[in-house]
This record gives sequence, C-alpha cells and structure tokens, in this order.
Amino acid sequence: MYLSVKVRLALLFLVPIILFVATAFYLLSLNSSNIKRLNNSLYEVSYKANNLIVNADRDFYQAIDDYDLIRLAELSDENYEAKLNDFNENIGQVNERIGQAKTILGKAGLLDFVESGSQKTAADAFTQYENGFEAWSKQASANIQNRSPVKAEDEIALSAIFSDSRKGIDILSDLLDQYIQAETIAINDKKKTDTWSMYIVLFIEWIAIITVGFYTLRHLNQTISNLQSKTKMVAGGNLHFERMPKYAKDEFGELNRSMDTMIERIRELVTKISNNTQSVSASAVELSVSAKESAATTNHVAENIQEVTSQVEVQATIAEETSRAVEEMSAGIQRIAENTNSISDLSMTAAGQVDEGNEHMLSLKQQLDEIMQAIQALSAIVANLNDKSDKIGEITENITDFANQTNILSLNASIEAARAGEHGRGFAVVAQEIRKLAAGSLESAEVISTLINETRDEISRASSFMAGTVTQAQKGSALMEDVAEDFSSIHEAVRRVVEQVHETSAITEQMSASSEEVAASMEQSTNSSREVAGKAQTVAAATEEQLALGESISHAADQLQTVVNSLKASVSQFKL
Repeated sequence: MYLSVKVRLALLFLVPIILFVATAFYLLSLNSSNIKRLNNSLYEVSYKANNLIVNADRDFYQAIDDYDLIRLAELSDENYEAKLNDFNENIGQVNERIGQAKTILGKAGLLDFVESGSQKTAADAFTQYENGFEAWSKQASANIQNRSPVKAEDEIALSAIFSDSRKGIDILSDLLDQYIQAETIAINDKKKTDTWSMYIVLFIEWIAIITVGFYTLRHLNQTISNLQSKTKMVAGGNLHFERMPKYAKDEFGELNRSMDTMIERIRELVTKISNNTQSVSASAVELSVSAKESAATTNHVAENIQEVTSQVEVQATIAEETSRAVEEMSAGIQRIAENTNSISDLSMTAAGQVDEGNEHMLSLKQQLDEIMQAIQALSAIVANLNDKSDKIGEITENITDFANQTNILSLNASIEAARAGEHGRGFAVVAQEIRKLAAGSLESAEVISTLINETRDEISRASSFMAGTVTQAQKGSALMEDVAEDFSSIHEAVRRVVEQVHETSAITEQMSASSEEVAASMEQSTNSSREVAGKAQTVAAATEEQLALGESISHAADQLQTVVNSLKASVSQFKL
C-alpha cells in the first residue's frame, strides 16, 4: 500500500494523539462503568434494600409498642382507636417495605445469594421473616380484637415469635454486607485486568509508531544524502551520472527523479550552448558588417526626410492662411444668422400681438352684439310703456267724463232740492258735497292727464332716441366686422413674413454650418500638415536614432563576440 511522506508524517503526529484520546475515552468509559456498577450495587441494591429492611424493622418495633399500650395501658376510647390505627398502619408498612426490598434483591439476582454464617439464602431469610411476622401479627390482632386477658405465657410465646422473625432481618443485613464486599473485590479485580490490558495495548501501539518513524527517518536520511552527493557533483562541474534504477513511490522518490531529470536538462543545455557558440560567433561578425551598411543607408534616408519636412512646412503655412480667411467668412455668416434670428423673433412677437388684437376685436364685437341685444330689448320696453301710457290716457279721459257727468247730476240734485224747499235741504247738502267731489275728481283727472301727456312725450322722445341708437349700433357692428376682416388679413400677412424669415434663418444657419465645416476642414488640413511635418521630424529623429543604433549594434556585436569567447571558456569546465 502506497503512503506519501505527508501522510506518514501526519500519521506519526495524529496516531499518538488519536490513541491518547481513545485511551482517555476508554478509561473514562471504564471508570463510568465501575461507578455505575458501584452505584447499582451500593445504592440501587444495598442501600435501598437495607433502608427498606431497617424501616420495616422499625415499623415492626412500633407495632409492638402499640400492641403493648393497647393491651397493658388503660386508654380512653379516643386514644385506643388512635393506637389501633397506628398498629394496623405499621403492620401494613412492614409488609409493603419487605415486599419492595424483596423485589429489589430479586431484580439484582440476590435471592439465591447465600449468607456465609447461617448458610441461608436471601429467599430463606425473607421467608423466615415473613412467616414469623405474619404469625405474630395474626396473634396480636386476635388478642386485640378479642380483648382477652393478658397472660404471661401467651405474651412470652408471642415475644418468641418476634425474636425468631428478627433473625431473618439479621441474616439479610449480613447478606447485604457480604454482597457489597464481593462487588468491591470484583470491581477491583476488573480494574486491574483492564489496566494491564491497557498497558499492553499502549506498549504495542508505541512499538509500532517507533518502528514506522524509524523507517521513515532512515528513508529521509538516505534521500537527503543522495541529493547532497549529486548537488556536490554538479557544483564541481561533473554532469556525468547514472540514473537510479528504481524510484520510491513517495515524495522522496519524486525528489530523486526530479534531481536526476534536472541534471540531465543541465547537461543537454550545456551541450547545446557549446554547439551554438560557434554559430553565434559567426553571426556576430555578420551582424557587425550589416550594422555598418545599415548606418550608411540610414544617413541617406535622413537627408531625404529633411527635404520632405521643409516642403510640408510650406504647405502648412498656406493651409493656415486659407483657414483664417474661411473663419472670417464664417464669422460674417454667423452674424447674418444672428440678425435673421432677431428678425424672426420680432416677427413672431408681431404675430403674437396680431393674434392678441384679433382676439380683442372678437371680444369687442361680442360685447357690441350684447349691447345691441340690450338696446333692442330696451326699445321693446319703451314701446310697451308707450302703449300702456295711451291706455292710461284713455282711462283718464273716462274719469274726466265721469266727473263731468257727476257734476251735472249734483247740479240737477241741487235744483230738485231747492224745489223741495225745507224737505230737500239735506239732499241739497249731499248734492253740494258730491259736486265738490266731482270738481276735485275733475281737477285730479286733468292733472293726471297733463302728467300722462308729458310722460307720453318723454317716452316718444326715448323711443326715437333708442331707434337712433339701434341704427348706430348696427353701423358699429358692421364696422367691427370690417376691422376683424382687416386683422385677419394682417395676421395672414404677418404669418407669411414669419415663414419667410424662418426659411431665411434656416438657410443662413445652414450656410453658417457649412462655413464652419469648411473652416474645420481647413483647420484639420492645417493640423494634418503640421502633424505630417511633426512626423517627418520624428522620422528624421528616428533615422538619426537608427543611425546611432546601428553604431550601437556594431559595438554590441563586438561585445557579443567577447561574451561568446567567455561562454566557451565557462562551458569547457563541465564534463559531459
């Protein structure tokens, strides 16, 4: 099985740690197992069972005390019942606790455990105790229930049953002590056995680790010695060696293989260098001759480039003058374009003002139409008033006629009253009053008639004035329509002017853009001429540098020849 050096070293480092951890865990598990066993034997079995047996024995004694008090003391009925209940309770607790202790020892497998002194098992001790206690409790209960007289021989016999039953308790206590001693001895023996087994396993593990480490270190030492001898041989100039027939399948084997391959590569490299030094020497001589010829050619090229540079500079000067003239023309076109834009803005403003004037004219025409409608309505009202005043005049005339007739009637009544003499005096007074009322009514009717006539005259004049106003309003409306048509014509003319100005502005801007493009082209041409001149100068400088480089190459060829000679001397030190 192949294991790398890294894996081996890692195992040498990790295996002891793993073994130490495993040993620690194993020892902890053993300790835990022993503690668990001790806990099970000492507490779960011995302590609990012994505690139950002791408590049962105590309850047995308390039952005896209750029995003695019930039998011998003169108790009241209340105390008698209390002691009887305590007696029965203690009897029950004894049976319960002995049963629990027997169950614990049965689960632990100790019922067949033999006590060394009496040679009785735990089951025999429980049987002896249970039988004696049952006999005692039955006899004591019968004595209490029957309330028989106390007899010394009966009590002595009952005490003998108690003593015989108590021997089972003593046997169980001794048996539990012997069980604890036996468990302690068994745990100590197991601990010794486990300790010796652990020592043996650790010894075997450390022997294996030391063996693997020894062989690994020996392999490492051999590899280092082999590499050291080969590096000393190469440092002494000896490249002749024999490859190892077999390499290990680990990092040390790869290291030996790499060292042998490196020495082979160095030997091949030195051989190639030795073979190529001759050709490099001849090439260096040819390079020196070619460098001198290249320097002469480069000098001739530099002279021609100087002439090209002077001609390019003349073309650049002409291009600069042309560019300056085009820029001035472009500036003039730009000013024309700016003025055209100003005219366009003013035309737009005028068109806006014409639109506003047209809107105002339309509003004014609408107001005149509304005034015309109001005047016509007022004229109709005045005509209506004129008609009503005529009717009022007719009514006034009727009132005047009524007053005249009333006056005539009162006059006739006065005449008739005068004829009647003394008998018609009262009627004459009434006729006189009627005549006065008729006269007042006639006078009021005349005043009303006068006012109505004046009102009719005023209404007639107002009607005539309203008719004239309607005529003037109609003429004004007609004039407003003419003015609106004139504003529409003006608006159309201004719109055409704005369109023409816009067209002129667009043409001017296009001319300005074209002139700017021409100026940019001329500037670019100037820049190109300058750039060509600069590049020509650069080429001239590069040619001069190339001339200097040719001289440097010639000098370098001489130095290369010197290096080749030195390289030959160095290669001759190696043994191939």
